[in-house]
Amino acid sequence: MIRKILIANRGEIAIRVMRTAREMGISTVAVYSEADKDALFVRTADEAVCIGGMHASESYLVQDKIITVAKNVGADAIHPGYGFLSENASFSKRCADEGIIFIGPSAGAITAMGSKIGAKELMKKANVPVVPGYNGADQSIATLKKEAEKIGYPILIKASAGGGGKGMRIVNKADELESSIEGASREAEKSFGDGSLLMEKYFPSAKHIEFQIFGDNHGNYTHFYERECSLQRRYQKVIEESPSPSLNDALRKQMGDAAVAAAKSINYNNAGTVEFILDKSGAFYFLEVNTRLQVEHPVTEETTGLDLVRLQIEVAQGMPLTASAETVTQRGHSIECRVCAEDPENNFFPATGDILFWHEPQLHGIRYDSGVVSGSKVDVFYDSLISKVISKGGNRTEAIQRMVYALDHMAILGITTNKDFLKELLQNRSFVDGSFDTKLIEREYTNYKKTVSDKALHHSAIAALLYEWDGRKRHEPFAHSLNGWRNISYQPLTYQVEYGGVKLELGYYYNTPDRFEVIIGEEKLAVQLISIEKHKLTCVIDGHRQSFYIARHGSDVFVQNASHGTFRLKEVPRFTEPGLSQSKSGYVAPMPGEIIKVLVKAGDKVQSGKGLLVMSSMKMETTIEAHSDGEVEEVFVTDKLFVEADTVLLKMKD
Repeated sequence: MIRKILIANRGEIAIRVMRTAREMGISTVAVYSEADKDALFVRTADEAVCIGGMHASESYLVQDKIITVAKNVGADAIHPGYGFLSENASFSKRCADEGIIFIGPSAGAITAMGSKIGAKELMKKANVPVVPGYNGADQSIATLKKEAEKIGYPILIKASAGGGGKGMRIVNKADELESSIEGASREAEKSFGDGSLLMEKYFPSAKHIEFQIFGDNHGNYTHFYERECSLQRRYQKVIEESPSPSLNDALRKQMGDAAVAAAKSINYNNAGTVEFILDKSGAFYFLEVNTRLQVEHPVTEETTGLDLVRLQIEVAQGMPLTASAETVTQRGHSIECRVCAEDPENNFFPATGDILFWHEPQLHGIRYDSGVVSGSKVDVFYDSLISKVISKGGNRTEAIQRMVYALDHMAILGITTNKDFLKELLQNRSFVDGSFDTKLIEREYTNYKKTVSDKALHHSAIAALLYEWDGRKRHEPFAHSLNGWRNISYQPLTYQVEYGGVKLELGYYYNTPDRFEVIIGEEKLAVQLISIEKHKLTCVIDGHRQSFYIARHGSDVFVQNASHGTFRLKEVPRFTEPGLSQSKSGYVAPMPGEIIKVLVKAGDKVQSGKGLLVMSSMKMETTIEAHSDGEVEEVFVTDKLFVEADTVLLKMKD
């Protein structure tokens, strides 16, 4: 019997495993990197041990350190979560060799599915339909070009050894192939230590459907229904749901049977996922098996009533599965939204910083799997996922409505997230009617800009003004009393903020400390401040009483309101401080990260759209491209150099 589990992971999944372990009376041990020393999961565990430096390569990926800690603390088992070592066959075997239970599939099952090339061959033998493509050992450019012609464009290049969108490229025509192969292979080598690739026929309009499978050590195999995972960006899932609106009962049974056949073909034990692509005709093809618990497992739990982590622990202890697709019925509908630290309006670049305020409204039918709280720090070393919001409803419409309400009332201040973007996706017409496919975001949200009404911006700016006013009143009472005096009574005080590069000026008068007249352009608004706490402000604007969550860091003011969304406003000083001006011809880092490869040198002439350098942040590679034709004057960075956001990378000749 397992009495103590070491969790070889971090963030929300570590906390998720701890929750079930405690319900079962099992102690938990967290391992953490120096970057995570103050993280919520470290504080949540019964015990915690630091295992290394800031990067995963120095901590979460070092098997020796994790095994040593497990032995030292007397852990019976290790749960790998997802990512890191969760699909590492050598780690699974190492645990078995050391007498530690690995809460996941056997090394043999992981090995069988670890190579997408080998997995496809196994699925063919099991009569599971596979996508047409090439998965040969010959990885030469010449061979890959020849095979691509046989498959027919467009094709999809994939890393054989991994997932999560790493090492993936869509190639639409022959002259794009060679550079795509080089980039995908380089990314695969860095992410998985294996640069080998496979090619598959690419379906521009298709669905991504996965089935939750489970096996035990007694010859039992089953599935626990499907999850719709078609809403993706850069091959990363954004919103998932169960059941899928794309399947009827007959197709669900066909795909479920194929998923179980896949599990049987490799004697699969513990939790896993069989992923399929579904085309418009209703034909489906095997993609891969994820040999671990999935990020989106909560939607299966919400619709089946199962605790998948509990089942994982029970199976790992040698207990037989007691649940199956025949005995478990799906009820209602569940949706999961992945809340990530990223900026949708800046090409979804990762965002970092301190979370000044975090609020999860407790609502019926809403579950949060979060790895952060107020005061948590989000840095560049790990994935951008910080929380999952899961809704449950009697039907799909109700699940969507509850999710929108939860996102509206959830407050995340201090960093930029995709929360408001998720809300827009949920209200997209093709998502609502279920006709969306994997290309929806790419097709409709390229160069995304949040829809902002004047009312939303103006009311948020008024909240920022009241917050700043109250702060001055509390901390500078004498200056506050002088600030209201004018020998010209009709001249208002002014407060300026900037949003989206545009300045907004608020003129205001006050007669009492809590009543104001605010002027924005031609608009005059009567404002009354009702109450203000550390991060919550309630006021009346032209007879409309409303509340805002609010926080400030330096000149940045973060404002969130259920009706208006979240705004990051920058206060504009009345008198500009002297400083260095930056040349418009300079390219700056859009985020903190590591320079992977510099693609140009001084003197190179480049055309608009040409790649200048490649950066990596939060496990995502981004190519910085030239925004106009020009000549490189000077390059200030080198490969493998870590830079902060806004660091000048290179300069073009003026």
